[in-house]
Amino acid sequence: MTTNRRPQALISTGARIAAAFMVAGLFGAVCAEAAHESRYAVRESSAAMSRGAIYVKLPTVEIVARREAASAVATSSVHPSAQAL
Repeated sequence: MTTNRRPQALISTGARIAAAFMVAGLFGAVCAEAAHESRYAVRESSAAMSRGAIYVKLPTVEIVARREAASAVATSSVHPSAQAL
């Protein structure tokens, strides 16, 4: 005996519609917040750029030692235990 019965939904149609609206509302809220933060970032960056150049006087640097020139001989910089790999 074969019967052709449709599978029963685990949750009601009303619950599925409510869940769809909740997901859509959450997605809309996230998009609205992203748009707000994007506009805020543009305002802040344009305000920072419109202030003009900021000049900073750095302290003088004192040279305490000089290095010797390196030789042109090639050396292996691979660790001895890594050479076995």
